[in-house]
Amino acid sequence: MRAFAGGLCAAALLASSGCVTSTGVHEPQFLATIQHRVTNLFDNPDPCSNNASDIGIATGAVVGAFIGHRVAKNDKGTLVGAAVGATVGGWIGHTIDERRCALYRIAQQDHLKLASATITPAKLGIGGKHTLGLDVQIQDQGVIFEPRSAHLVPGARGYLEQIGAQYTPRVLVASLGPKAPPQAIAAAEHRKVLIVAHAAQTSDPLWAERLSEARARVVAEIFAARGVPGYDIYYQGAGDALPIGNNATARGRQENRRVQIVDVASQAQLTRYLSQRTANPADFAGVTYRPTPPPLAQGAAAEPARAGPHASFLERMAAGAKRLAWKVQHRSVARRPVTLAAASPSPTVARRAGLPPGAYDFGGAALQGAVPPIDLGRLRSHSMFRFIRAAHAGDAPALIGACTSDRPHLASAVRNLTSGRVLPVRDDLPGFYGAPWLSEPHGNLVAILDAYVPKSSGLPVPDPRLDIYRDYARFHERQPTYSRLVPVNVYRGRRGTLYRLFVGGPMQCMDLFVPAHAGRGPARIYYPLIGQSYLATSTFAIRQ
Repeated sequence: MRAFAGGLCAAALLASSGCVTSTGVHEPQFLATIQHRVTNLFDNPDPCSNNASDIGIATGAVVGAFIGHRVAKNDKGTLVGAAVGATVGGWIGHTIDERRCALYRIAQQDHLKLASATITPAKLGIGGKHTLGLDVQIQDQGVIFEPRSAHLVPGARGYLEQIGAQYTPRVLVASLGPKAPPQAIAAAEHRKVLIVAHAAQTSDPLWAERLSEARARVVAEIFAARGVPGYDIYYQGAGDALPIGNNATARGRQENRRVQIVDVASQAQLTRYLSQRTANPADFAGVTYRPTPPPLAQGAAAEPARAGPHASFLERMAAGAKRLAWKVQHRSVARRPVTLAAASPSPTVARRAGLPPGAYDFGGAALQGAVPPIDLGRLRSHSMFRFIRAAHAGDAPALIGACTSDRPHLASAVRNLTSGRVLPVRDDLPGFYGAPWLSEPHGNLVAILDAYVPKSSGLPVPDPRLDIYRDYARFHERQPTYSRLVPVNVYRGRRGTLYRLFVGGPMQCMDLFVPAHAGRGPARIYYPLIGQSYLATSTFAIRQ
């Protein structure tokens, strides 16, 4: 045991060496951004150092000593375990140091803007202190892809091939040196590489998703052609779902147009990395989503147009008569008072009020002025660039505006380059594992079916099916009067989860807020009714 204690002390001395700092350790380039927020995320000096290998040696020695002592039950086993653990941990950290340094030199040579952050167990929410991998982001200001295209600009293939070479097993093993242990060589030969292409916020989220996926695949194929095994490469088009800068600013949009390269030791670590990604809702700004205008209610005709300026007297009289008849038919609906606090009348009362066949009323009030924001509480941020995130967001609560000023943020699935198969990440948020959510606003039954939400903000959220049964209290046992798959956004905070549905039919959109660890929550329903916007509130609950 004395040797074991001595090993712990030696490891502690290594961990407190001058190369390791207490904050950020191997990310000194980010400290300047915290002190001076005007500094661009990608304007960083070359961080070539030996910090990762120093930490790998220290933590490897501690873990190896513990394992050796437990297995051998003596001081000799403790010393052997400490030596093996320190050696393997040091070599793994050394390869990460070498790769990061080489990438920054390539970036400087080819005038690329690059930022990196180490991936540690703490960032993945698991135990341990040794470095697991590297998260690299390359800003694309027209130096990688042509605008609005997946075609490379001249010269881009050359430096992408240089970057890809740093992830090949041959280069990783060579960086270990001739005396590397077999465990370190095996770890270097089977690392997983994830390529993610990101876009700035646009008015067409589906286009951004598809373009970014095509770009990620182009980079992944270059890496494979350079020597990275295709079965170890994964790629994803994140669209604008994972911003690292505020889209309301020109600098933020520049930072968000980027290519990301992540490498870790195993598929399990890659899955864990994906489940930890989150986005700051405050970074989604500047673009309003305008869904397809809702169709006219069944059996209801549009208001007749006015006669043209060159119409004859008889044509103007005929057009005026048609408009008068239409207004008489619909005036009872337009004048019917509706309030949020009023009790929901029966469907019979609604029809007496003159609701046209096929129209929907959810018992709301005419929308006037701004709607109070939804407070999510503090964000659940697990960004690899956590120091940058802290500089932008801090501990302030996330206040989310109405869904009427938002639009979907779409991302593609993570796929393997060789097989094309989707990497499974089976980890859903509580309450969003497929169970139906039901409510009955104003006598209508509204059902949200197949609501699945992965914990990662950067993975695609399946479109749920929204079923509406008009006048359900009166007409049971029938088919829904409206049924459609709708896109959703999900925003997470310490207080709960906002599940935002974009409908564009009988309702424009809906915000369902589910408090943490609850099976029910309030919803705001925004819907059109005879040329005016209305807001209704209702409570949804899980139906087991």
